Amino acid sequence: MRENKGIAIVIGVVVALVLIVGIAFAIHQTTGNDSGPGTAEGHDSDHHHEDPLAPEHAEPQTVATNAMSMIFSWQPARDRSGWDALHRASQADLLTGALAKAAANEPNPLPTPVADWAAWSRSGDTLTAATTAETPVSIKGATATVDVRIRQVVLHPDGGSTPYKTSAATVTLEKDASGTWRAANYRFGETG
Repeated sequence: MRENKGIAIVIGVVVALVLIVGIAFAIHQTTGNDSGPGTAEGHDSDHHHEDPLAPEHAEPQTVATNAMSMIFSWQPARDRSGWDALHRASQADLLTGALAKAAANEPNPLPTPVADWAAWSRSGDTLTAATTAETPVSIKGATATVDVRIRQVVLHPDGGSTPYKTSAATVTLEKDASGTWRAANYRFGETG
């Protein structure tokens, strides 16, 4: 019973994250193509919408969890490999350094997807990742490290879900001249 409650909490977090990503994507799609200021019809034109995933003014822990959640949320029916998720995180402006470089150009050949990828693709499953900071951030100058836990859940088209994998990682972030933190690299650690 206790395990089912834990799974329900993880699923709730995952659903909330998917909604936030969807809203951020929709906002980006409707505002990202503007060529300049315009008039808003039927809306308060002084009202500003902030992207909840944007790294500006965000703490390193928030940027680390947002970046890792995007990198490990996969759409096998649409994505050709996990690189597509890395590229989405780059488009959300969450990456710098080695991660940004890896996300900039599609590798040839593509990384080999995980073993279940083809089955997930056929069944229309998606994987969503909920990432939590496990330790306080360590900051040294313009570099920060955050230990995170990534919980991936397979979401089925019928509304069901199946826990997939839990991973631990250490995320390294770099702060740019404007004070904005972005994920530069990560390495997997022990799962516990």
